[in-house]
Amino acid sequence: MTALLFDISDLLEYLRASRLPTGIQRVQLNILRQVLAAEPDAAACAYAPEAAEWRPVPAPLFLRLAALSASGADANAPEWQAALAGLANALANAPPCAMGPGTMLVNLGSSWWQPGYMRRVAALKRDHGIRYIPFLYDCIPLLLPEHCAAGLVDEFSRWFAQLCLLADAVAVISDCTGRDFARLSAPLLGGASLPSFVVPLNVAAELSPATPAPAELAGCVLFVATLESRKNHLLVFRAWQQLLQRHGPAMVPRLVCVGKRGWLAEPALAFLAANPTLAAHVRLLHNVADGELAGLYQACRFTLFNSFYEGWGLPVTESLSHGKVALVADNSALPEAGAGGALHFPSNNLADLVEKLETLLLQPEALPRLQARLLHEVRLRDWAALAAQLVAELRALLAASPSAPRLALRPGEVWETRALPGPTPSLAMAGAELTRMGPTWLPLEAWGCWVLPGRSVLRLPLAEMPGQAPLRVLVVFVGPPAPWHIGLRAGPAEGPLPAFTWLQGIAGQIIPCALEIPASAWPEVVVEFEAPEAVPLALVTPEDQRQVGFGLLHLMVCRADDFAARLDYLERQTLPGLARI
Repeated sequence: MTALLFDISDLLEYLRASRLPTGIQRVQLNILRQVLAAEPDAAACAYAPEAAEWRPVPAPLFLRLAALSASGADANAPEWQAALAGLANALANAPPCAMGPGTMLVNLGSSWWQPGYMRRVAALKRDHGIRYIPFLYDCIPLLLPEHCAAGLVDEFSRWFAQLCLLADAVAVISDCTGRDFARLSAPLLGGASLPSFVVPLNVAAELSPATPAPAELAGCVLFVATLESRKNHLLVFRAWQQLLQRHGPAMVPRLVCVGKRGWLAEPALAFLAANPTLAAHVRLLHNVADGELAGLYQACRFTLFNSFYEGWGLPVTESLSHGKVALVADNSALPEAGAGGALHFPSNNLADLVEKLETLLLQPEALPRLQARLLHEVRLRDWAALAAQLVAELRALLAASPSAPRLALRPGEVWETRALPGPTPSLAMAGAELTRMGPTWLPLEAWGCWVLPGRSVLRLPLAEMPGQAPLRVLVVFVGPPAPWHIGLRAGPAEGPLPAFTWLQGIAGQIIPCALEIPASAWPEVVVEFEAPEAVPLALVTPEDQRQVGFGLLHLMVCRADDFAARLDYLERQTLPGLARI
């Protein structure tokens, strides 16, 4: 059984769509290359949503893909497509990874977009005793939602809430991200302990064979970043416009921006298009391979990096490792990425940015002095050292006791089984996902969730022991778009459960149910549904081809004699607009 399983599902999904890795993908590729070479009990794996299981990624196929991702940009090249096809075939035919109490599942990337992923992690922890360690690069969707797609903010918020309840520890890439995580997770943990450890990305770039940059870009200023609103290209374009107006095109070098187009890039691009003189002095480059990027680092005079917020700022460290001074905004983790060798300007301060640019461009002694400082003050490690630190941290955690469950339902609290919106993570978000067990549950939607035919299970851990009092479980579900009959039962988790009680109704009928549970010392309740028929949703929505058994809306558990909680629940359901003063 493999001790360290590194989940790279999102990396493989990214590479299927784009050959050129960006920051997070570069981190994953470099860490895993080192770990696979040095650790015999480590392996890569990927989540297969259709089977709800993790499957091994053969190391030679991964290493082949990693090498090709650094050697070119053509996603249609035969060798690239062959490598993708070979890996896809291997995953399709692989058995599930064997996991047990000696297994640690380490997620080096992201998983908030994968249906059912965190529910399956919860099942692995409960049934097989594994440890789960996610990497947290930043909390930007929670801190700056205005710079993110709305769907990402909601997905990230729900994932963050689940992470706080499932993780045995969290790896963060900077002290800044560690502080953000501690602050944002505290309301969810309720005093529980969730350790985190910092794996800083202070890594020297591995120098690819450089492809010489075009002659007209010699002496340029290089800005490596996705073209999106958070990177604030607009501020940099305004600074270049001021330089051109003050000093003329002959005195101002070209600005070369390397990065794909991302979210909310339109204002910066519109500003560029409206200023022809500026546009002639700015080059936007996409799909730049590693060798071409190395050539640009060699050709540039210095680099510039601007952003409203970063978990680290890998292009800053990359610039320093190429021996190039970096002019960098002073917010978030960027001073950490600057490693004492970058020159910083106050965040979003146009006047100061222009002043420092003029210093570097017009004062002959300024740039050599800063470059000399790089040689004496900046100390970067290699990827092997970073990977070794990470593995040491993981092995120490593996030797410690596993974390106790953190998910708990407070008696009288209503839990909605729907996709709750961000940007504030909540226990309700985690509960809506992590209490649903088994393969019959479809993804959460804005109204609730559909459930496939068959047997469906809810496991409801209670925050307070019921003592000797019976419990009442209130469940509200909706029938499918045809006449239906559904069985329900509930009881303590140690069982045995009573026989099913069968209900029937008309199409789309909303059914509130109260299930009584005898007194028990077991702090977890199980609710089971049995839906024998499959009803096509196409009866109502022709394009929806799913076959469902019923839909679940919300639930509540309380002591049977807690009449205040029962009355409060009735008020919430019958008077949803009630102002509580």
